[in-house]
Amino acid sequence: MTIADQGGPTPFLTAPDSKCPSDFLALAGGGEPLPVGFVRAIGPAILETARDAIAAGLARPVLFGEAAQIRADAADMGWDLQGAEVVDSDGEQGAIEAAVAAVQDGSARGLIKGQLHTDVFMGTIVRRSSGIRTDRRLVHIFAMLPPGGGLPLLISDAAVNIVPDVKTRTEAALAMAALLRRMGVATPRIAVLSATESKLEAMPSSIEAEEIAGAAAAADPDAAFAGPLSLDLAISPESARIKGIDPDSAQGAVAGRAQGLVVPDIVSGNVLFKSLAYCASGLAAGVVIGGSVPIMLTSRSDPPAARLASLALAAIAGQEKSE
Repeated sequence: MTIADQGGPTPFLTAPDSKCPSDFLALAGGGEPLPVGFVRAIGPAILETARDAIAAGLARPVLFGEAAQIRADAADMGWDLQGAEVVDSDGEQGAIEAAVAAVQDGSARGLIKGQLHTDVFMGTIVRRSSGIRTDRRLVHIFAMLPPGGGLPLLISDAAVNIVPDVKTRTEAALAMAALLRRMGVATPRIAVLSATESKLEAMPSSIEAEEIAGAAAAADPDAAFAGPLSLDLAISPESARIKGIDPDSAQGAVAGRAQGLVVPDIVSGNVLFKSLAYCASGLAAGVVIGGSVPIMLTSRSDPPAARLASLALAAIAGQEKSE
């Protein structure tokens, strides 16, 4: 084979698992499935997620949207909507407002985005009048599931906060540590990323990373936080060895073994999670936490397994919140 332009996609592309790993689904099980609002649940993608959630015991779907369309779309799939509740509403705004009202009265304990624009979905949720905002910052966490199963690698924030400040990234670090404990990790290890492991005045993210790691460690002494760390030092034991990271230092407690990564901004987080998804067969489960209920931002391009994994992650996050 010659190195030449063949006119096709990059050979680095890989396909994700077609199923959500069973060991990850098991982490979300064991309790009564919570009612989850599927906001504007029209079309096969979101309805397939609702049907799969019932089968996996992850949720009791409450389907908000045009009832006639929901029933017609479900019939086209061969689903009789058994196990789901349908709440008739009109249009995007009507669906999210009905879903928010369900959160307020307790008939929905989580929300997942269906066929509506993200700005309509999140714009209504973040209003103080919705009752979903709390004193905590809203942060998005991706759990990147390795092919074949195993402990996920968490990434925050790759979808909500564009340029999160130090306090927001500190909350993200603490939230990831709490989430990892729900996954059975006794001492979570969180790396705060920059492009270097040293503080450089010309690279503000490196200065901030040390501040974030210190603040998080003070708030949660039972987890390990380190920063700044570059990506290779965060996840590769060999890189940590070659670069001489002292295993007894704060950096050494995390270097090469990080289970969570705090990124400097949404661009780096977006590139990182998509690199793992498209080039390493990672399955991306995502949830917004910090509100009164978990929130799932799904995309039409998400594979069915990723949407199901996001529901599992939300269930795990809900368990953490209830403790």
